[in-house]
Amino acid sequence: MFYKYHTYKLGIIIPLLSILFTACENKPKKEDEATTPAAAAKLPVDIIIAQEQELDQQEIFVGTLMPHREIAVVSETAQKITKVAFKDGSYVNQGDVLYTLNDADLRSQLRQIEAELKLARLNKDRMTNLLKTETVKQQEYDEALTRLNSLEAQQDYLRTELAKTVIRAPFSGKVGITKVHLGAYVSPGTALVNLQDQSSIKISFTLPERYLPLITLGTPIKFSTGLSDEQFNASITATEPGLDADGRSLQVQAITNNNGNKFRAGQSVKVYFSTEKKGTTGIMIPTEALMPGEKGYNAFVIKGGIAKPMPVVISNRTESEAIITSGIQAGDSIVISNMLRLADGTPVQPVIKK
Repeated sequence: MFYKYHTYKLGIIIPLLSILFTACENKPKKEDEATTPAAAAKLPVDIIIAQEQELDQQEIFVGTLMPHREIAVVSETAQKITKVAFKDGSYVNQGDVLYTLNDADLRSQLRQIEAELKLARLNKDRMTNLLKTETVKQQEYDEALTRLNSLEAQQDYLRTELAKTVIRAPFSGKVGITKVHLGAYVSPGTALVNLQDQSSIKISFTLPERYLPLITLGTPIKFSTGLSDEQFNASITATEPGLDADGRSLQVQAITNNNGNKFRAGQSVKVYFSTEKKGTTGIMIPTEALMPGEKGYNAFVIKGGIAKPMPVVISNRTESEAIITSGIQAGDSIVISNMLRLADGTPVQPVIKK
């Protein structure tokens, strides 16, 4: 009986021990409970790898197109218009007649002077011969010579005034709409019509003083008109000698050919000016990678799996990109997402953005 009783007890205890051992083996370890949440706590962020590249930053300025040459044709004398020799808006060549004025009075005066000149030359020649034989005094000869010189001067004056009655184009170009018509009486300085030479076009615009080192004669620029987004080439030909005292800006002039008469004086244009010297390199990052700091801007750089804010110096920026001159080196991993959830030392899970 004693043997059977102990055998029965062992039969119960052994299965119980087996269940307890199995439960202990299946119980999760405390170390696993600690490590699994830590791995899940890393903040996923998009990153880019900083790369040094040649910079081609441009800034847009507003400019105005101007003709190569432009004048208001005016009258130099007071007279009545007898002829308008062109059609409004037509092209004229240098020397073409634009207007003629009444010249009847001047021609009458000129004929009278020419008749007096003929007699004065004969009188002077006669006095010259008589002076050689001392038949006349030196004073009489001098008076005859003076009379001749005076009449010749009057003749020159009348010819000059007569030439003013024919108004010609001083250069080739396009005339506008005449402001006076046949029979109108004009005074000296009266504007008659505008004349423009648009064979080439000037672009007038202003640049801030910070770009003075970049402005040299021959510097290329690009521009576009309000009619399309097509960009055209021009080159800087001149600047004003000094800056505007109010805006601290420099007036700049560029020029381009006007083949096909694509451009018209007075048009507004966008001037695309390169704000970096050719061959300049730097690190360019998206503006969303910048965070305001106490002394400027910071960018988060990943070092050892955690985010570190790095103060950066910006040389120039647009709405989408910024040029960094210090604070970031080529090869650094720059965070560009989840910026508001980052702090110094935040563990991150980087994802390279393509």
